[in-house]
Amino acid sequence: MKPRSQAVQEAQSKEFDIAVIGGGIVGAGIAQDAASRGLSVVLLEKRDFASGTSSKTTKLIHGGLRYLEQLHFGLTRQLLHERALLEKLAPHMVRDFSFVLPILKAKRFFGFKAELGLTLYDLLAMDVIKDHRHSRLSQRQVIESAPGLSKDQIVGGLRFHDCITDDSRLVVEVVKSACSMGATAINYAEVTGFQVENGSLVAIKCHDCYAGGDMEIRAKAYINAAGIWSDKLMQMLDPSWRPRCSPAKGIHIMVPQSAFETNSALFLPTLDGRYVFVVPWQRAVMIGTTDTGYVGDNDNPLANVDEVDYLISVVNSYSGARKITREDVIASWAGLRPLVGTPPSESGQATGSVSREHLIYVGPYRVVGLLGGKLTNYRIMADEVLTKLFAEHPDLAARATPSRTERTMLGGFNDKQEFLTVTAHIAARARKLSIEPATLDHLIASYGKDADEILSIVEKEPELAERVCPDFPPIMAEIPFCIVNESAMLLEDLLFRRMRMGLVHQGQCLEAVPRVANLVRSCLGWDEARTKVEIENTESIINEHIAASHTFQKRELQKR
Repeated sequence: MKPRSQAVQEAQSKEFDIAVIGGGIVGAGIAQDAASRGLSVVLLEKRDFASGTSSKTTKLIHGGLRYLEQLHFGLTRQLLHERALLEKLAPHMVRDFSFVLPILKAKRFFGFKAELGLTLYDLLAMDVIKDHRHSRLSQRQVIESAPGLSKDQIVGGLRFHDCITDDSRLVVEVVKSACSMGATAINYAEVTGFQVENGSLVAIKCHDCYAGGDMEIRAKAYINAAGIWSDKLMQMLDPSWRPRCSPAKGIHIMVPQSAFETNSALFLPTLDGRYVFVVPWQRAVMIGTTDTGYVGDNDNPLANVDEVDYLISVVNSYSGARKITREDVIASWAGLRPLVGTPPSESGQATGSVSREHLIYVGPYRVVGLLGGKLTNYRIMADEVLTKLFAEHPDLAARATPSRTERTMLGGFNDKQEFLTVTAHIAARARKLSIEPATLDHLIASYGKDADEILSIVEKEPELAERVCPDFPPIMAEIPFCIVNESAMLLEDLLFRRMRMGLVHQGQCLEAVPRVANLVRSCLGWDEARTKVEIENTESIINEHIAASHTFQKRELQKR
C-alpha cells in the first residue's frame, strides 16, 4: 500500500472510474475486483479498514449450518464453495478447523436431526470437499476433544469441518491485493457530502479525520459499501431515502484456555433455538455470538453484562465441574451485522430468524449499494455489485476486463508452490533469529509473504522480537511494518486490528499501550503532546470495553 499521505494527495488529482465507500470486507472485495478488471478505483473508509463489522465476527469462513434451518440452500452451497476456494487463495490465513457438536442425553432426538443437517451440508459441498465429511463421535471421543465438557450430560457428538481465519487481517490482505493492482485506499476519510452537477453525481466531499482538512474525490461511478452506515449515506443524497438496514448486535467474549479446556471448536445449541461457538483463537478461547436488534450509536457498540452472562450460561450448561465466571472474561467486544430489513424499534429483539441474504440496489444518481452478506462470500458479492454497476454504466463495462480474483492469491503469493517455498524460507530464517514457534505461526498467518519483512526488522533491531503482551505471540516488530505498509495510523489500529490484542486480552493490552506508543511515536514523528493524547484515547477505549462487560461485578465487589 502507498503511504496514506501519498494516497490522499494522488486521490485529489485525478478522476477515478469507481469510488467505493466503506473499508470493510465488502468494500475491500469490490475494490480488489474492480482493480483486477483494469479499472481505476479509490476505496474510502471513515475510520480504519475493518474497524466496523468486519473485525468483530466469529472469524469463520463457513457454509453456515444455521442457514440450512432457514432453508437457504443456495446460500449455503455458495458459501461452502467459496470456503473451499479461499482455502486455496489464502492458505496461510484460511485454515481448516475441526468442530464438535455435543449431543446431550436429554436431546437425543436433536442429535438425529443434526446428523441429517450435516449430511445435507456434506452433500452441498460434495464436489469441493475431500476427506472432511462429518462423523459420529462417542462420549469418550467428545470429552477427549473438549475436556471442559461434562461427561455426565453428554451422550456423544458429531464432528464436522469448517475454516477459521482472522477477519480484520483478511480485510487488510484484500485491500493490499487491490492496491497491488492499482487501487488507491484511504482510511480516516469520512464522507461529508456529495457534489451533483447537471443531474449527475460527480464528486464525494470528505473530511480527513487524521491529518485534518477537507478533500474532494471525483469518479465516474459510485458504490455504497458502508454496511450499517449505508442508509445515512443515502440520506445525504436523498433525504426521503427509506432505511433498509436492520442492525443486529452480536457480542463475543474471550476467556483463557485454562478457563475452558478444548482442543476443538464447539458448536453448542442453546435453549432459545440458537447456537454458540466456542473457538480456540489467538491462544485463548472465543465464545459467541448473540443475535439481537440494535438501536444506538453505530460507531460504538459494546457488550453488556447481560449478554456476557448469557454466553457464560450457555457454555456452563455443557461444562463439567469447572464453570466459567465473569472474572474469567479477559476481553469482550460487540459488532453490528447490516441485515436487510426494517430497523428495530428497540434494542434486544431477537434477529436470528432475519434473512442473511444480501441485497444489491441502485439508489439516487445511479449509486449502487449492497447490504447484508457474509465474510465468506465477499468475492461473489463484489462480482454481483460490479455486474449491477456495469448495467448502469455501459462505458465502464466496455473497458473492463474479466475479473481475476478467482485466481488471485492473498498474502503476496503467486501460486501454491511459491507459498510452500516462501513459508519454508521464513520458518528457517525465524529459527535462526530464535523466533518462538507460536510467533512464527502468527506472523505467517497474519502477513503471509510479508512475514519475511518483519523478520528483517528483527534482524536489524533484535529488541523488537519482544512480545507486545506477555502471554500472546504478536511482537513489537510488527508495529513499524504495519505503519509503513498497512496504513496503521493510530494505536487503536495496531492493537485492535493489525494485531488483535485489544480483542484478545484487554488487561494486558492496556498495560502495553505506553510501550507501543513510544515505538509508534518514533515511527510517525509524534511529539510528546500527540503521544499523550493517543495513549489517553486508546486507554479510554480499552477501559470502556472492560467496564461495559464487568459493571455489575465491580458493583458487587464494592458492596463486599
